[in-house]
Amino acid sequence: MEDIKRVIVVHSPRSTRARGFQRIYNNLLEIAKARNWEPKIIELVDVPYHRAVEQIVGQLRDNDLVIAAGGDGIAQVSFDAAHRSRLNVIFGTVPLGNSNDISRAINAEHRSIYNILDQPVVDYYPLSIATDKGDVFAVASYITFGATTVLVDYLNRSSGRRLRRILRALSPAASLPITKLNDISTAINQLNFPDFNRSGEVMTHDSIGFFVIPAAHNVLRPPKDIRTAASEFFFHCAKTDNKSLGGKIIMGIQWIANFPGQMTELEEINFIDNKSPITANISGDNVDLGVINKITAVRSPRPVRVLFSDTQKKRSQRNARNGR
Repeated sequence: MEDIKRVIVVHSPRSTRARGFQRIYNNLLEIAKARNWEPKIIELVDVPYHRAVEQIVGQLRDNDLVIAAGGDGIAQVSFDAAHRSRLNVIFGTVPLGNSNDISRAINAEHRSIYNILDQPVVDYYPLSIATDKGDVFAVASYITFGATTVLVDYLNRSSGRRLRRILRALSPAASLPITKLNDISTAINQLNFPDFNRSGEVMTHDSIGFFVIPAAHNVLRPPKDIRTAASEFFFHCAKTDNKSLGGKIIMGIQWIANFPGQMTELEEINFIDNKSPITANISGDNVDLGVINKITAVRSPRPVRVLFSDTQKKRSQRNARNGR
């Protein structure tokens, strides 16, 4: 990283482990001083997704190192900004959130800023998600629609966040209040998610998603390691409504054993006669897309340069050779 001139640290004081930020930032200042990097902080507090990305993009320059010090939400908007900027920047992330799925995917077990900065730089091809309204997202991890948004809404309520902090070593689902499970089941059944056309087939599924890494603490895993792939991603599709609470619990257990979906390189979802706003869940955060009629998913041909664990890279290459 000899060409780095500045280190841009993106941070939110609302991150689950925000108290640890100052220690990480102090260590980063020491490194920046030793390497002649100019340090800069971008603080995000309750900023909507697109505005957060635009705020970061507006402050980036060529030869910046962008460090997302937070959870998956901060990592995702920082990653999207790095891609959207079209500048010569490098992206890295330090885990300070609940799930930290993105950090797990690119840092392996590394938590120390010293170890993370010593990782090699690799090309990471984002999942490019576009809608017919003109929204385009460079996704580092996953994006889902339908039933997942209901679950995330409950998980992000204040009581859910408290439990997630306590149970952060477990799957996020472990922090769902038992007293609210029936409410969640009912809310999913009342989603009224629109039917859609996929590859000439009309589908009535209400949970769809696109994945390039595992989610929910490695609980929802694509069948193949595709983090450093250039074209493939995982398309998830399932029907969750019209099931009892017990049926949904059994279904969730089955998903852990065999996540429903398939490997693909291009997906086009055309909603049929949709008149209701659709919410996307991007790396754990909900984004309102408004009334849309089409979603297109493909790996972007333009990568983001990412600090990526050498252990993860070797594992990805080994799995690719073995066809997994």
